[in-house]
Amino acid sequence: MRSVMYALSMELFGKPLVLPEFPVDNTVSGLGMSDWEGYAKGLEKKLAYTNTFYHTEPRLDITNVPGEATGKHRFLISSDVFEHIPVFALDGAFRNSRRLLQKDGVFIFTVPFTKTGKTQEHFPRLHDFRIIETNGKRFLYNRTAEGEEEIFDDLIFHGGDGMTLEMRMFSEPDLRRRLAKAGFSSIRIYSDHIPEFGIIWPMDWAVPVAARCAGDA
Repeated sequence: MRSVMYALSMELFGKPLVLPEFPVDNTVSGLGMSDWEGYAKGLEKKLAYTNTFYHTEPRLDITNVPGEATGKHRFLISSDVFEHIPVFALDGAFRNSRRLLQKDGVFIFTVPFTKTGKTQEHFPRLHDFRIIETNGKRFLYNRTAEGEEEIFDDLIFHGGDGMTLEMRMFSEPDLRRRLAKAGFSSIRIYSDHIPEFGIIWPMDWAVPVAARCAGDA
């Protein structure tokens, strides 16, 4: 969580700031997607920021963004959300993230990802699906586009409300490809150690990513 704020301060203000040092500026508009309350409350006091949710108000479904929301915001934060988006809606979610942003906007996000290889989809033929529970155990039932039935057990759920089933493990090359395709240009992986901010990574993967908009995409 510290690293997300570090990345945001670098991208917005060009220097490392802890959240209490952010300037008060209501001209800087931003959205969070189910952000951690520990920094969401602070951002609300500093910037024109709104924390949104998939399952409750204020709502934002990143797979179905209304046209009037296009180009409204300087930044968008998404922490551990995109691994829960169904495969058939994933590319649209990346495009909509770009659509929400101004031409100089930045997308700060985290997802689980590996440094190399390909993104591993847990349910590659997901189409018409639901979670079912039997004898205290949850299963994923899916009917593919071809009409075949699939049932998956050994599911991984992350903490939190809403749709928290893990649907994939991203790879860094695939993330870069998807972001570029969606209209983002420069992409920075924030894996540096910043001990004075309490940021010391045991790895250089699954760390925050900042994606800059590519002009008027």
